[in-house]
Amino acid sequence: MIRVAIADDSPFTCRLLQSYLEDGDCEIVGVAHDAAATRDLVRRERPDVLTLDLEMPGGHGLDLLNQVVTETAVPVVVISGVTRRAASTTLRALELGAVDFVLKFTPGAPVSPAILRREIVAKVKTAAAANIGRASCAGVPGMDADTLVPAPRHPDARPAADVIVIGASTGGPQAVRELVSQFPADFSTPCVIVQHLPASFAGAFAAQIARAAHIPVDVAGDTDRLTPGHLLVTPGGRHLRLRPDRRVELTPVADGDLHRPSIDATMISAADAYAAAAVGVVLTGMGTDGAEGLRRIRSSGGAGYVQDPASCVVGSMPARALERAGADYIGAPAAIGAMLARRRIA
Repeated sequence: MIRVAIADDSPFTCRLLQSYLEDGDCEIVGVAHDAAATRDLVRRERPDVLTLDLEMPGGHGLDLLNQVVTETAVPVVVISGVTRRAASTTLRALELGAVDFVLKFTPGAPVSPAILRREIVAKVKTAAAANIGRASCAGVPGMDADTLVPAPRHPDARPAADVIVIGASTGGPQAVRELVSQFPADFSTPCVIVQHLPASFAGAFAAQIARAAHIPVDVAGDTDRLTPGHLLVTPGGRHLRLRPDRRVELTPVADGDLHRPSIDATMISAADAYAAAAVGVVLTGMGTDGAEGLRRIRSSGGAGYVQDPASCVVGSMPARALERAGADYIGAPAAIGAMLARRRIA
């Protein structure tokens, strides 16, 4: 049974989380309502997972998170607000080592309590099995890109690409940053990033990626086209498909769609539109999204790159991609980015 500690200044939220998690076969080892109590609880109980509200009394939430991750290596699932400011803070929390986040329940939100319960339980269970050493090594001196890079599966030189589709889920914001930071300012291939995030997070995520990139980054819009050396972030709540005329097509997600946005949808459209000139990249995450899309790209003659599961916060998505599609290269995000940067320019 997974032992969970809950830290939130709202007694109502604590009771709600406790009921959800106990129904999901988790044991609640304690509840804290401020920063000091949270530190004491984590040190005393050493839970398998901590759910953490970043806006509690007694200290800055990001400082508390950093302390928990670096001192105790306890996996953290952030309980996030839905505002743009909360989105930015939550993405920074993921940079600092939080495994994942859950949006707080908001009256009138189009999410049922049953769906919210399943999401919280699933993310806590995933966090309990996450590779926290990988999550917390980003930015640590001495932890470079070559640490986790296996031998390449093909030569560096590859034909020019018309588009690169980068897909990621849990652990993705940091992995994507590491990858695109390797692209030089004269990088000329259009790129599309598909990261599983809520709609309210798209702008903050694009801004976060832009701080690491040397090329322009924007959230994709309905009239956008693929342009050389430009990164487009797929907006949450929309699927992005690529057309042969280099335009992007955005469509609303359906109620039953498991992945929001879908990596498979974008990669399959890239394979259909650009065949051997398409490149697919599957990074860290939970589930199977991207596996079929990468298979389609490689079956059409395009190239596939997959993050080494051992370097992932959660490795199931790359593992499923390798099982179904294989890969031309397997490595850590920065190594994949460096190899993509060495492809010949059209």
